[in-house]
Amino acid sequence: MLSMTGFGAGRAEGDQLAVLVQIASVNHRGCQIHIRGDMRDLALDELVRQEVRTRLMRGSITVQVQLASNRALALDRERLARSWRELAALAAELGAGPPALELVAQLSMSSAAGAPGPDEQTVRAALEQAIGAIESERRREGEALGRHLSALATQLRALMPRIGRTSGERLARVREAMRARLQAVLAEVAEVTAEQLVREVALQADRLDISEEVVRLGAHLDALEALLHDQGEAVGRKIEFLLQEVGREINTIGAKSNDAALTALVLEGKAVVEQMREQAANVA
Repeated sequence: MLSMTGFGAGRAEGDQLAVLVQIASVNHRGCQIHIRGDMRDLALDELVRQEVRTRLMRGSITVQVQLASNRALALDRERLARSWRELAALAAELGAGPPALELVAQLSMSSAAGAPGPDEQTVRAALEQAIGAIESERRREGEALGRHLSALATQLRALMPRIGRTSGERLARVREAMRARLQAVLAEVAEVTAEQLVREVALQADRLDISEEVVRLGAHLDALEALLHDQGEAVGRKIEFLLQEVGREINTIGAKSNDAALTALVLEGKAVVEQMREQAANVA
């Protein structure tokens, strides 16, 4: 299991340029990639995009690419002096202070330098380091997410026998309440017969029966727990789908509860599912 959150950086030295790649990733429903920095080669840009999409799969991912020259530029003293005099004259004409020599030197050197692009091999090497680093971080955080989700799934599983017992106990209460209501309504007509009571209780019990929901809930929890122990990495969407189904069954049980004790268990289950959804939103 992988988290969608992480950071990684890599650096590689080429013949003329050093390439620094930094990758940051946060949660996103799909895979959204933003590439920023000094690289101006569309082919290399697409190479980076495809490699990141293939390896990281999901998240809002920002890739920063920075280039630095490996060659020290010789200082052209004559040109630097000429540039400084020209800028100093302009500053005096405008009533400004004289320019700083180091800034003039930096400006002069950058204009004198060419603008070579990075080679593919260097970009690949730096990108591989950055992706490897962010994968390690996402895997480490994903393991922690998996442990937390498993603990929450255990809590949810523990609610099932309590829900079953509480649901069974309420039938006796429903039967007595039904007897009292029917007797009140039919008091002036006749005594409520056993057949009438059985028929009404059976209808009410059918409306309140949650056995199918409990069975489906158990099946969804089985699938969820198996998925949490799966060694695969791209499981986030599957977990979200299963949690949606788990939530649907719990909501249906709540709609049929008609009992304070059962409603309390439903609310407890819904709180656990909501925690699981929040955590699953971080899973790639």
